[in-house]
Amino acid sequence: MPFQLKTPFAHLGKTVVRTLLHDAGGLESIRYWNRRGFRILMYHRFPSSHPGQTEALAKQCRYMAGHYNLVSLTAIAQSLREGPPLPPNALAVTVDDGYRDFLNGYPVFKAYKIPATVFLVSGFLDKDLWMWWDQLAYLLDNSRRRSIQVSFALGEAPASFILETAEQRQGALAVITKLTKQMTKDERREFFRNLSQLLEVELPAQPPEHAAPLEWEDVRDLAEAGVEFGAHTVTHPVLSRIADPAELSLEIAESKRRIEEEMGRPVLHFSYPNGNRRDFNGETIRVLDDCRFQSAVTTEKGINGRDTNPYCLKRFGVEIGMPDNYFKEFLAGLHAG
Repeated sequence: MPFQLKTPFAHLGKTVVRTLLHDAGGLESIRYWNRRGFRILMYHRFPSSHPGQTEALAKQCRYMAGHYNLVSLTAIAQSLREGPPLPPNALAVTVDDGYRDFLNGYPVFKAYKIPATVFLVSGFLDKDLWMWWDQLAYLLDNSRRRSIQVSFALGEAPASFILETAEQRQGALAVITKLTKQMTKDERREFFRNLSQLLEVELPAQPPEHAAPLEWEDVRDLAEAGVEFGAHTVTHPVLSRIADPAELSLEIAESKRRIEEEMGRPVLHFSYPNGNRRDFNGETIRVLDDCRFQSAVTTEKGINGRDTNPYCLKRFGVEIGMPDNYFKEFLAGLHAG
């Protein structure tokens, strides 16, 4: 059973706990306790616009390389399915969505010999769409409206948002993102059409540079250099919200097919959009199995073990700018769900 922070330190003050963990060797003991498990990290973005991002990522990679055995997702899937054990304290790195700014992070991963698996939304790379949360941010950032009232469901009272400051727009972005995350693809399309009119902003056909996807040529070059690529659906819907079996199969199988077509090599791994346990179900897993995926990753937090279902792998979501102590604690396994 993975060691968690709930015991034996839960009764102590936070300052005392962190002293024990980081200055008195506590993390080493916890890492030893969890050595038979393996952890998977989940990154998303590697923006070049933030000063110090490369150095911060290098610091994280240096810590990973110095304290963990770095493995690929393929090695994890093979271990779970065929039996060869992973090394103690195994760690894999994954990146969701397929933004072009992965090109900023890749040289750092390469320098520290860290295998990475990048999950691609194939429609995003085909430039048929851009990510809906980036569309929402664009609408809010470019509107001249100072306030709006938004209806999220028929019969419900509209929610009011003040948009006079950057902080207020960020607050509106967080709330609207949360309330639209579980919408179906059609519901969200209609919602954004209405929101665009309400905010008096027209969405461009392609995303701004900071929200652009990798090019397929980038994918081929990175794959040749050793980066693994997995499927993350065609359009990034919540899969459990898809009622039509044909549409569900299309989102999964077509994404795999399209990436394989561009790369010229098999796609073995899948990432569930949104990724909580309620966002996929038995039918989703059946389609993955039919498509012969070797693994699928969630956004549920925790350390995995040899008895973990290969289609229900847990991950720790991390960011380049997160506090150093939290990053180390996540890797040790303290903040499991």
